[in-house]
Amino acid sequence: MAREKGEHAIHSIKQKENTMSDAQNFAKWVRAEHGVKSLGDLEEKHYQKYMAYLNEKGLSKGHMRNVETSLRFLQEGFKTRSERFEGGSEHFKGFCPEKRIVSYQINENIQNRAYTLQEMDAIKKNCSNEVQNAVDLMYGLGLRVKEAANIQAGHFHKDEDGWRLQIARGAGITKGGRFREIAISNAFNERLSSLLYGKASNERIIKVSPTTIRDGINVACKKAGIEQSNRGTHGFRHAYARNRAEQLMTNSERQMMDRILSNREIGRKADYGINAEKDKQLFANAREKMNLIHSELGHGVNRWELAMRYLKN
Repeated sequence: MAREKGEHAIHSIKQKENTMSDAQNFAKWVRAEHGVKSLGDLEEKHYQKYMAYLNEKGLSKGHMRNVETSLRFLQEGFKTRSERFEGGSEHFKGFCPEKRIVSYQINENIQNRAYTLQEMDAIKKNCSNEVQNAVDLMYGLGLRVKEAANIQAGHFHKDEDGWRLQIARGAGITKGGRFREIAISNAFNERLSSLLYGKASNERIIKVSPTTIRDGINVACKKAGIEQSNRGTHGFRHAYARNRAEQLMTNSERQMMDRILSNREIGRKADYGINAEKDKQLFANAREKMNLIHSELGHGVNRWELAMRYLKN
């Protein structure tokens, strides 16, 4: 609800747990290696040396970025505590450098994970009817495999604008129990009607488990000689996102998105070098359509790092 009101710094329970774990690991390390026993004694050098230590351990850049995020949350929490109990921020001494040590650049694990139409046809020819239906829901609506397995006929509604998927908050269908609404394209209407035919409102569309769907996709890929390359069932969501970008974005907006993601790839801000009024408008349009696609996938707004995965050419 807070996110829908535009409030920021609303984080998941998982993020809280990760932050606590990362902060505890950091505190144990600086105490053992540098004798630091109080948050008030932490300095920027401790932060820098800890990140160097993690790098020497061979941790991925993605993991190290997550640790940096956690340590910034720790610093913010310590600042809030100082303001509350010590009379003001002048008593606060930070330990995180202004600029992150691990720059937010694309890494070797980022790749186009979308299945092609030819690959999806081959997969469907080599799996059961129920798994075929799941593939159509994941590709046609951008659903996660658990969402495709648990979604019910009653989640679909038809009005004067066509079919819509609406899942209430806390329904136990979406990741984190989040609200989801998707305007279903006309191209998927006929297939959706066949999937819904004869089903009661509380009846699941797919009659098999997420595990069965995953196993079916895995076997089908092997039979068809398709390299999964870490795509799994998520490759259908990636295909959905790229298809939606083609539907929603003009050529100029698509070119602007490529420009934005090229900025992010080398650690620049998304709007770096976008100064002309015409370009600023294209930037705003491309961002708006990116956010719509992310919303349909169940993601938040302005998630450029996700756009790198789902939309980058």
